[in-house]
Amino acid sequence: MAALKLFNLLALASVVLLALVSGPTPANALTTDRSHVARYARDHQAIAAAKRKRDTAGSASGQCKPKPTTASASSAGASTPTLSLSSSYSHGYYLHRCNSYPTPTPTPTPTPASTPTSGGKKWGLGWANGDASYLSTFAARPNVGFLYTWSPYLPTDIYGLEGIPMLWGYDQISDFQSLVVPGYAKYVLGMNEPNEPSQSNMSPADGASLWQQYINPLQNSGYYLVSPACTNDQAGLDWMAGFFQACSGCHVDAIAFHFYGTNAQDFISYATQLHTTYNLPIWVTEFADQSFSDGAQASQDEVYAFAGTIANFVDSTSWFEVAFPFGVMSDLQGVNTANSLLSSDDTPTSLAYDYFG
Repeated sequence: MAALKLFNLLALASVVLLALVSGPTPANALTTDRSHVARYARDHQAIAAAKRKRDTAGSASGQCKPKPTTASASSAGASTPTLSLSSSYSHGYYLHRCNSYPTPTPTPTPTPASTPTSGGKKWGLGWANGDASYLSTFAARPNVGFLYTWSPYLPTDIYGLEGIPMLWGYDQISDFQSLVVPGYAKYVLGMNEPNEPSQSNMSPADGASLWQQYINPLQNSGYYLVSPACTNDQAGLDWMAGFFQACSGCHVDAIAFHFYGTNAQDFISYATQLHTTYNLPIWVTEFADQSFSDGAQASQDEVYAFAGTIANFVDSTSWFEVAFPFGVMSDLQGVNTANSLLSSDDTPTSLAYDYFG
């Protein structure tokens, strides 16, 4: 009898244990955390804060980067035309004399599907300020025709400007797909500094894949497609060359770049090299008079002179379509504050008037 009772107890314990083990999965194990997806309307300043080339001294500046170790167009046997830049670019970094640029074999569509139609205006706002009321003040400046936000989102009211969504990188794919549909805008910007580990950070092949899947089809909806924007250094040039080699059959209407340096002539030479290489219109979607070397930053008067030279070049060059100076924000994130375009009272600075009219 004692043995039978023991057997019954063991059987009951087995049933209880089986019920516990096969119970429902806790709800928190099924939860997907999407808190990393920045929402423009709620927290677009976080997107601006992600623009942290400032934390990688030298990578987005006029100085040279260390020689890339990843595969690039030059490693595939491309020739290397020269572009002479100032000696201030050295600063102890790898110097291919800072003037050896690869010649890729680009395959963009030679003739753009359309051309910018913002009343002939060539200047734009890199806007990280959400629905701030003072956007109307900047939008009213006579030279301003464009706006982008480092994201697919646009302010509720853009006051007649051409709003341009961007596919910044991987984290924005879902938002980009939801928002960028026929009629949402006329232009789209590719990835933000994909050659930079602190930015959208992807290989040229991955960038080509992203472009082909999410951006290239937009040409069929009438969008004007502007390339990814790389930094003005050898790594940026190599990435762009590799992108076009990987992106066979891709449609690209214009080439974008970023420029941080203290010599306006270097800006002109760099833009001219891109135009000569790809035979496409040029956009600059960030630029400032900024040294990321150990040298002194430009004075306010030097920044004014830098701005004047670039403005004259942009306005007088037919193949230079749109320019976005960096600085319409209260926190320039490490960039020389002499480049500020937003005053403490939320009005344009004197420098802003130089660019925007």
